[in-house]
Amino acid sequence: MTTEPSVPVRIILDTDIGPDCDDAGAAAVLHALERSGEAAIAGMMHCTSSRWGAGCLDAINAYYGRPDIPVGTLKREGFLNDDAGYEKYNKGVTLNYPNRYKEDAAPDAVRLYRELLAGGEDAGTVIAAIGPLPNLMDLLQSGPDAISPLSGAELVGRKVSRLVVMGGTFPSGKEWNFEMHPESAAYVASHWPTPITFTGFEIGLPIMTGRRLFADLPAEHPVRQSYAWYVGEGEARPSWDLTAILYAVRGAGPYWDTVQGRIAVDPATGANEWQDDEQGPHAYLRAIVPSEQVAEALDELMVK
Repeated sequence: MTTEPSVPVRIILDTDIGPDCDDAGAAAVLHALERSGEAAIAGMMHCTSSRWGAGCLDAINAYYGRPDIPVGTLKREGFLNDDAGYEKYNKGVTLNYPNRYKEDAAPDAVRLYRELLAGGEDAGTVIAAIGPLPNLMDLLQSGPDAISPLSGAELVGRKVSRLVVMGGTFPSGKEWNFEMHPESAAYVASHWPTPITFTGFEIGLPIMTGRRLFADLPAEHPVRQSYAWYVGEGEARPSWDLTAILYAVRGAGPYWDTVQGRIAVDPATGANEWQDDEQGPHAYLRAIVPSEQVAEALDELMVK
């Protein structure tokens, strides 16, 4: 008996790479999953106003042999950029590694989203959002254009199978990604037309990864360097964003199960509340194995 090979998950990553080094770790995990045939990276989006985010993503992609991956960026000013002190490593990676965006601006994220979704199969794309959600709010609110006669919400409803969001605290609480842009967190939670699974703050907090980067990777590796610049040489970091990528590609088992229901996000504060509902469009992850087991799997992917 033969088993048919699984189809790689076509995935778009939306990240605030810069405020925390686990975004760089998440990119490393995603590239490892692509090389193993489990994922196909369609594009990456940067969701803050930092001029260094797109270049950092592009540099990491180029280091992994994928300089062709389309990269888009948020086109608005003053959101989590240098004035807020959120550029500890993305500037260094952009300036010290080859990439397309040291000088030139990256394309508009919403336009690139529309291009990538319009060119994909129906229900053929997973989006993994591991930062605040202004890009996704702007995508939903976009109108028909030369790329597609569909509105953003219609395009998402047709082309996206599911959304994975690293955000919120479950079953209720406040978390940084939602707090930084509560309007978009509330809007996406209320208006996204496909299922959403949330990987909450409590999931990634006890999963400490990154030390193997310093033992197994060369000093010039941009992901290792990102961790060194952010937390210090040889230190580990909680794995909020990495867990979202692992779930987006491989699903819940064997590390988590899911709780089905509905989320409500306060558009003023970003605080979230949960309502259990077996028929609800949302879910959140619940840990079912020790955090060390998940950390081992993530570290192995990061250093592949």
